[in-house]
Amino acid sequence: MSSSTLARSPRLACLLQYLCERSFRGESKSLKEYNIAIDVFGRGADFDQTSDAIVRVEVHRLRKKLEKYYAEEGLAEPLRIVIEPGRYTPEFVAAPTLETIQPLPVMEEPPPPVPPQNLPDRTVWFRFGPSLLIFAGLCVLAGALLWLRRAKPAEAGSAPAATIPVPAGGELRIRCGATKPIEHDRDGNRWQSDACFTGGAAVSLPVHTLYRTRDSELYSTARAGDFSYNLPLRPGTYELRLYFADTAFQPGPAMDGGENRRVFNVDLNGQPLLKQFDIIADSGPNTADVRVFKDVEPAPDGLLHLTFRSRISEPLLNAIEVLPAAPHQMRTVRLVAQERAYTDAAGNTWMPDNYFLFGRLYPKTGIVTGTRDPELYGWERYGHFSYAIPAAPGTYALTLHFAETYFGAENPGGGGTGSRVFEVLCNGVPLLKDFDLLREGPARTAIVRTFHGLHPNAQGKLMVSFNPSANYATVSALELVDESK
Repeated sequence: MSSSTLARSPRLACLLQYLCERSFRGESKSLKEYNIAIDVFGRGADFDQTSDAIVRVEVHRLRKKLEKYYAEEGLAEPLRIVIEPGRYTPEFVAAPTLETIQPLPVMEEPPPPVPPQNLPDRTVWFRFGPSLLIFAGLCVLAGALLWLRRAKPAEAGSAPAATIPVPAGGELRIRCGATKPIEHDRDGNRWQSDACFTGGAAVSLPVHTLYRTRDSELYSTARAGDFSYNLPLRPGTYELRLYFADTAFQPGPAMDGGENRRVFNVDLNGQPLLKQFDIIADSGPNTADVRVFKDVEPAPDGLLHLTFRSRISEPLLNAIEVLPAAPHQMRTVRLVAQERAYTDAAGNTWMPDNYFLFGRLYPKTGIVTGTRDPELYGWERYGHFSYAIPAAPGTYALTLHFAETYFGAENPGGGGTGSRVFEVLCNGVPLLKDFDLLREGPARTAIVRTFHGLHPNAQGKLMVSFNPSANYATVSALELVDESK
């Protein structure tokens, strides 16, 4: 377990520990694919081994690691752990010793060669030898050409992928590891299939419940391993968004959480972008994680170079998004607590609800006054919930939109002040305390609050938490504007 061979493969170390401990306890009969998937890899009770080969794949990798260990640093070990193909029960066998290894027979010195007799006339070679050599060379060349024509193409990821044209509008969206595009996501954007990569392998990920996203299809494929992307871009300033979700390492009885099980570095144009990046430590297991970077420019060769290098286990990336942006400014984020996008009176587009955790989305009753955009307050997210809004380093203004349409003398819930009280925090710092919408204004009236000088946390997020004190917290829309200079 403490060997350098397994130090870079903590998941395989956990698998080895699980198999051996079960065997030590006399529970070898329980070492079935289903049990291993649930206990070690955190799969649910609906695990289907016909569509999810994680156990077979990881046990195969463990066999290779054991072979490597006993061939190198474990060469002197007196006892060896062997897992036969097709089985999950480990066997403990004695290592071969010098006594058990049969020496090779000593070969006697060969007798001296017998001088050849009756050699053919050398004139035959001079007459026909050169022609025979030419004929043999032509045969070899023909065979090589035939072999090249019949050779199978390299697997995906073993050679550079075909490049793509420079996007005319400057927007580039790539779905990593995917062979098919997404024509329309919830925001109406098109994501093209994987391209412009070198190295790594395309993987399809099991369907899990993913938190903080409404576009789970975007995270159903990925590129894994050590790999790079070389993206063609026109000269200019861009905003780069990298999409991650780690569904392989999950909390469970044998895992004790997923932190420090996948750690890697990301470089941009040869410079560090993310150091010792841990997806689960950044966002949590089964959680969509978006990291945003501003002031991104292509290299002098007209390409944006992204390099992913493993530290612990292999890097993983689900999607890449590159968008034109103003220098030193992140694009404004506008979210409306609705299922569809909304365009306000000023022409701004508000994207459908995203980045949330918990709470419920629900339509409101009645018409909200005091605003040019009553439709912006047509729905709400209510309950005990939070938003993790991705943001690049900088200073931001956060605007929250509220309207009380349930409590009040003329509303369905009746009551008055004190009927709904909650607090709002940003990265743990209170923005609103004992916030009572009916104390702030009449029912069915738009209430807007803006907060300046906010900074993202170390994980590149503004964590906006809504904590109820009386009844439920509520919000109708959120707007994040970069105020950096």
